This record gives sequence, C-alpha cells and structure tokens, in this order.
Amino acid sequence: MAHKENQKAFVVTFPLHTEKWQEDRIDKMMRMLTTFYNDRQRKLVRRYIYLSHSKAYKEAKGKGVVAFKNYMKEYGFSQYGLDAFFKADTKGALYQCGLNSMFLQYLSQCAWSAWDKKLFGKGDFVKTDKVVNIFCSRNKKERFCGFDYDLSTFTISIKSTCTKKIICTIPFVVNKKSDYELFALSQRICRIGIVRKLIRGKYKYYVQFTFDGVPYNKGRNIGTGIVGIDPGPSKIAIVGDNKVEIAKLTPNIEEDERKTARLKRKLDRSRRATNPHMYKEDGTIIKGQRQTCFSKAYNETRKQLADAQRKLAAKRKIAHNELANTLLEYGDTFKVEANSYKSMQARAKATSMTKSGRIRSKKRYGKSIKNRAPSEFLVILKNKLLYYPKGKYYDVPSSYACTQFDFTNESFTEHKISERRIVTSDGIQHNRDTLAAFNIKNAIVNETSAKKKKITKSKEFFDIVKMKASYNKFCVMERYLLSV
Repeated sequence: MAHKENQKAFVVTFPLHTEKWQEDRIDKMMRMLTTFYNDRQRKLVRRYIYLSHSKAYKEAKGKGVVAFKNYMKEYGFSQYGLDAFFKADTKGALYQCGLNSMFLQYLSQCAWSAWDKKLFGKGDFVKTDKVVNIFCSRNKKERFCGFDYDLSTFTISIKSTCTKKIICTIPFVVNKKSDYELFALSQRICRIGIVRKLIRGKYKYYVQFTFDGVPYNKGRNIGTGIVGIDPGPSKIAIVGDNKVEIAKLTPNIEEDERKTARLKRKLDRSRRATNPHMYKEDGTIIKGQRQTCFSKAYNETRKQLADAQRKLAAKRKIAHNELANTLLEYGDTFKVEANSYKSMQARAKATSMTKSGRIRSKKRYGKSIKNRAPSEFLVILKNKLLYYPKGKYYDVPSSYACTQFDFTNESFTEHKISERRIVTSDGIQHNRDTLAAFNIKNAIVNETSAKKKKITKSKEFFDIVKMKASYNKFCVMERYLLSV
C-alpha cells in the first residue's frame, strides 16, 4: 500500500519457481480480481453519470474544490468510501478462492487513484477493462493477510483466510552471492505481492517484497554542492560547482520503428478482417463500436509488440539509473525546473507556413518524450536522493522564466525556441540550455514557492550575489564544453 512521504522504502523482486498447477491457481485468482475490479468500476461510472446530470452536482462544482469534494464524498467517491464499496458483499467466491480484504483494499486504492485524477485532477476517463496482474498484502501487526513466508528456505505460501489452509507453497530464487539481495532480506518487510509479467509471449511469476529503510549502498558516495538541471525532451543541461554538461537521455537506445510499424499494420489488418462491424464501407471506423473478436494471430502479434516495448522500457530504465548515479557525484542539492511534459507532447494549435509556402507540421515533442522518458528519469533521480541524509531535491517553477533571465542587467528577454545561442548584456555568447541551468542553480526556492502554480517572474527569485561570484568560473567551464 501507499507509504508516508517521509517513510523510506524500497522494493526487491524475486523470480518464483512455479509449477503448472500453481500458475493456473494464480491465474484464476487474477482473473477473478480483474472481473471484480472492472465490475466495481462500471458501477461507479454509472453512479457518476447519474450524479453528473443532477442540479446539486453542478451547484457543488461551481462552489469550489472543497464543496465539490464534500458532495462527492457523500456518495462514496473518497478513498475510504471506495474501500468500503469494494469490500461490501464479497464474502463469497472471492474469499473461498483465497482472495481476502487486503487484496481488495489494494484494488480500491487503484480505483481511487483513477477517480481522484478524473474528479479533481487532469484525468479524462476511468478504465473499465483493466487487467489485474498483482495481488498484495501489507504488514499488519507483523502479520500478512493471505501470505506466509520462510526466509530460511526461501519460500512464499498463499493461504486462504476463510478456510485457514495453505493453497500453495512456492520457492523463490535468491542470489546468495548478491550483497544487495541478502541485505534486503535482513530488513523489515512491510508488504508482499505476487506479480505476473508477460515476457516473450509467456507469463512469468515473481514475488515482490517491499522493505523499510534504504537499500544496500554499493560504495557510492554523494557529492557536495548545488546542481542546477534544465530538463528537455531529449537532453538535460547540468550546471554544478565544478561541472557543466549537456547529457543525452538514453543514448544508443533507439526503437526499431520499421518493426513496430509492421506489427501495428498487421494488427490493423487482422482487426478489420475479424471485426467488420466496426467499419464503414469506406474503411472508416464506426463511432461507438468496439472490438469483439480477438483471433489467435491477433493475440500473438500483440504479444510480440508488447515484448518489443518491454525490452525498450527495460533498457531505457537502465540508462536512466546509470545517468542518475553519475549525477549524484556532482552535488547533494538538486534544483530542477518543473516542466510540463504533457503540454510539450501536445500538438500545436496555431497553423503556420514554412518559407516555401507549405503548411508546417503541428507535431511537437511527443516522439522524443516517448523515446527518452525525461519524467521517468527525474523520478529516479529524486528517489535516489531520498536514500542519502544530505540529499535534497527542489522543483523550480517554470514561471520563474529561467531561460529568459539575464542577471548581468537583471532583465527578462523572451527567446524563440529556435535560438540555441543567447548573448547576455555583457556581450558573451552562451548556450541556451546551460545558461538556463545556471539560473536554475542560483534560483531561490523553498517548499512554499514550489507548490505555487502561478508566480509572476521577478529578479527577486534569483541570488544575484552568488551568480556574480560564480559567473566567471561558469563561463570557463561552458567554453570548454562548447569547444569539445
């Protein structure tokens, strides 16, 4: 389950050595959870549609967020309301199969996360066709509802809380030569989960242990000083006390776009052949029609596409971790501009023309964000800093306008995206991204200012004294970077 913000925890996944009948039993439990979750979500969607047409709903929404939250809470749309809704009238087949209230509580939290974004965030819809590939239980008074484990024999047991019997006992594989895994197993366990992953077209089964504390340190030390980072869709500019660098995210990791396109075309041909009711005579799709037939070839092709995306995501995560470990040596306090990647990947609204008279494409940075995943990298860096007592991470609001600020004359000047070189008032030419990272490094930010969404840009948000003291050193390091 969810941890408190100040509580440190880490997850270690171990592969399970399963037999065929054990896999069938786990699959059955996950199918039942999938059916149950989607059924509950459909009922909540119908309840929400009914409420949204009422006069009281519109009045509550017009009174503000607090009034709207209280109104929705009366009809069960809250974390505890959904928890009670998911646990009501379930002591039948679910409990007989070994699925207990802890498993259902996890599902209710997933459901509330979706509804919280839909009602009070930026979520557009709630999925009612989710596939559940995990069931887990948290530590409650040093006991796990639905699980038993033995670290002396490295086994995990699934037990029924209804019949008090063990359903199956499965050994999990531990690398006894790994100091990381052995250290983790010596810590307090706060959650256990069984996870199913689709790998190379077949399901593999794992046990996830969530441990309290920080993971094993492999001898990696954190640096000292402040580091400013200006993240972009595919590159990040880094300015530290002794380092200026422009790092590319996920270098040498490229998607095989031709292979992906072929698989998607094959899926489309199969879908059109087996679901003719979805399309008009001219080949366009009929609004409201859904795919009902999934052929064997269609499912196999979809598995191939999913496996290709899985491999790409795994390589991307490894590259992000390597870059984050390198950045930890530059300093212990990181200031990062909080960019909105959702707005970056959105298409441009205005129509413009090129010099040759052709209409310019409205595409922006969607492809780069998909391939480079800059937001995932920042999450990894932030989580790594939590494991060090000196580590600090600050979000610098984009409304500070760090790219526009010129501290040499304490003014703001807007620049086009095409301007990759910026000349300050002292006549020195700078790289646009490194200059922004230098301003971010010297930005004055605290927890209060980081939470504000709209801030009027002002020179008061920058430490001018520190900027003047470190400017010459920054120019030397930047000049060396640009000359390489």
